[in-house]
Amino acid sequence: MPATAGAVERLASPSALEAHLATHPRVEFPALPGRRNHLRAGVLVPLLWDPEPRCLLTVRAGGLKHHAGEVCFPGGRPDATDRDLEHTALREAREELGLEQARVLGALSSVPLYTSDFRLHPYVAEVPRQPLVASPDEVAEILELPLLPWIEREAIDAIAWEAGELRGLSPVFTLGTQRMYGATAHSFYELLCVVASASGLEPPPLVACALRWSDVLPRDAS
Repeated sequence: MPATAGAVERLASPSALEAHLATHPRVEFPALPGRRNHLRAGVLVPLLWDPEPRCLLTVRAGGLKHHAGEVCFPGGRPDATDRDLEHTALREAREELGLEQARVLGALSSVPLYTSDFRLHPYVAEVPRQPLVASPDEVAEILELPLLPWIEREAIDAIAWEAGELRGLSPVFTLGTQRMYGATAHSFYELLCVVASASGLEPPPLVACALRWSDVLPRDAS
């Protein structure tokens, strides 16, 4: 069922999304070929409703050791004092963005990264509108993406991939001069699917496009 002009009012509320996430089947995807993907990172998927849900992401600072310049969710590796990866995600969002009063609604699937041995553990959270202060050592830019325009699309561009007998499609989101790809894009696409399903809508399918991995990956990772 396609979204309509009135879909803003029909997109899931925080409580409806929380209920849907409680029954959403989460997967821990296996490590990618040539990777261990044993380093776990808790990341926050912050959503604010005004009135439609909008997702906050960051562009990582260019001087970082891992994933510099990439579009990602706030998050990172756990500290010894973190209770669990959910606590890690909340702490990292405070440190990177000054984000407060986040209420976790549920978790998404665990996704391995191609460009390092990390894997994402994403936690979807409702956040109130608030001033954000990016940590200059970690964040070059804050992005705010409304979900409705992506859910309304006929299809989402994706790069076809294969590894041995496995084949699939990896979503790519073009955001002005930035591209979101890899594990973050998979998590964002899963978020679109969950929000669409919780709202009684059909999510857009992934469709292979002309992009290649060499078009999106850093030169030292392609």
